[in-house]
Amino acid sequence: MTVTRSDGTLVPEMPIRESGIINSYWMTYDDFAALPEVFCQRNTEGRLSKAQKHLASLIPEHCVVFLAKLTEPGEVYGKKYPAGFRWRIDSNTRALNWARAGSDCIPKDVFVIEYSFDDPDRIRQSYNTFDSPDSVERNQEKLYGILSGMYRYTPQSSKLIKGQIISALNKASHFYFPDVWNQGTVKAAELPGQVGAFLEEIKALDCVMKDASSWDQALVCAGLMALKKYGTHNQKLLDGLQDINDKAANTRGKDWDGISHIVDEWKTHKIFVSKETLWHKENGLNRTVSYCCYWIDKYMKDETGSKFGKGWDKVAFQYKDQTVTTLNRLLVI
Repeated sequence: MTVTRSDGTLVPEMPIRESGIINSYWMTYDDFAALPEVFCQRNTEGRLSKAQKHLASLIPEHCVVFLAKLTEPGEVYGKKYPAGFRWRIDSNTRALNWARAGSDCIPKDVFVIEYSFDDPDRIRQSYNTFDSPDSVERNQEKLYGILSGMYRYTPQSSKLIKGQIISALNKASHFYFPDVWNQGTVKAAELPGQVGAFLEEIKALDCVMKDASSWDQALVCAGLMALKKYGTHNQKLLDGLQDINDKAANTRGKDWDGISHIVDEWKTHKIFVSKETLWHKENGLNRTVSYCCYWIDKYMKDETGSKFGKGWDKVAFQYKDQTVTTLNRLLVI
């Protein structure tokens, strides 16, 4: 059968069967379970919580799985893989569910459709046909994959596991690197670079964000920026961030420390009725993050006060030109 375009030219055929790129075979469940997830895999744990109901009963359709095989030696994020190495490029949520006895049965064997590619980037492209980072896969889920796959860091807090910092990270990246990142909308393609720019700060904040309800995007953004300014091992700053997490404030008297001002505002909403993620709104990140940075600076200087001073709403924009050198930071370097 021939297919022609509107101009009458023939659409050429591609000999896929003869190429050897696609193969199929049966594999035992044990061998399948032993295979690793693809290196750019999303947050499987998070996906399983949404999929458990429809995966509770094993049906034949669940037993068809897709793998990718590397035909030439390759390297991914500094780790070398030999020719013949295989990854699961889909079915990872099913695999986790089966391993946790989440289904009424596990398959004795699975039917494998295997793609053979000579380059890890081509395997990534294949993975994205199942879970496109720009459509099916939310940016929050992609963040987990970037941290665990590209940077080999496993998030600890529920906030970071769910990737619920991307608006904050995007804004912090803009404040510190306005010539590189100036888009108000989070773009999946920009996330790897933004994570790299704030990797150590993300790790430090991850250890503090135990109560997800304490951290909206403005506070996460201010936390990341303060950690970059004062250092990820600055104990005074870490103590202040811990107080934000614990919603701990000392509001006795008229003059409060900076952290108490932040905690109280996020409890009472006297200044910002709503905390929005849009940048330029009255209650948006330009102002809310500057408010936090203003009072964090006061806290770090052991200065108290009853209200903010002139120029408070520009403080976050000035952070990129300010780095505080401490003994702890010098020892870490």
